[in-house]
Amino acid sequence: MKKWILSLALAISQIACLSAAGPEYAPRTSWPYVYEEFIPGKIKTHKGTDISYDKLNISLANGRVHYVEKGVIMQADINSIALLTIGDDSYVCVEGRMAKVLRNTVNSAVLLRTTIDTEAMSSADIGYGKSSVASTNNLSATALGSGMDFSVNRSLDDVLKERQEGEPLVLQEVKGIYYKGSFVPAARVDVLRIQGIDKEAVKQYIKKEKIKFGSIDDLAALADYLYTL
Repeated sequence: MKKWILSLALAISQIACLSAAGPEYAPRTSWPYVYEEFIPGKIKTHKGTDISYDKLNISLANGRVHYVEKGVIMQADINSIALLTIGDDSYVCVEGRMAKVLRNTVNSAVLLRTTIDTEAMSSADIGYGKSSVASTNNLSATALGSGMDFSVNRSLDDVLKERQEGEPLVLQEVKGIYYKGSFVPAARVDVLRIQGIDKEAVKQYIKKEKIKFGSIDDLAALADYLYTL
């Protein structure tokens, strides 16, 4: 009897913990941000200047950095950013978008690029084809996916009031490596497309080292190897 009561108490405790944790954050068309809230962070510029902010976030629409000034959402000059630290995460700018650093290496980095999957969102249907509501919502998703950003120069309070009104975003996450200013997706075919490398040498390296493109450790080793060619 005591064991049964103890088991019941543990089960109730686990349910209570799950309830307290709340639903998992999901970006929406009305709140297309990496983080659920604007949080403290720091930007290091290419000139070496460190600038701290109380409220920072990253737009999923165009991969740009947003900050809040006098209650208004502003967009930072992405070309001036060498490194972004926000919360416990670090980001670098590659090909005009911020990419999360999964692993720094001696000469390179393993990155994660997150974008809005507009194709997946536009193909959603309700069983008999697309609904008119879905089509309307997809207009917003398509605009966001093409880089249009509706948050800049707006009051943060106003955007916060509207953030539950939109549709959940479908996101596409791609791991990759940094190579001479470019984001190279973590796939054998993409690595071998890199211009100017010794493709045969890379093929032999991948085979010899048994590189697994889903492994961050292997990608880090491959990234540094590419810089030796």
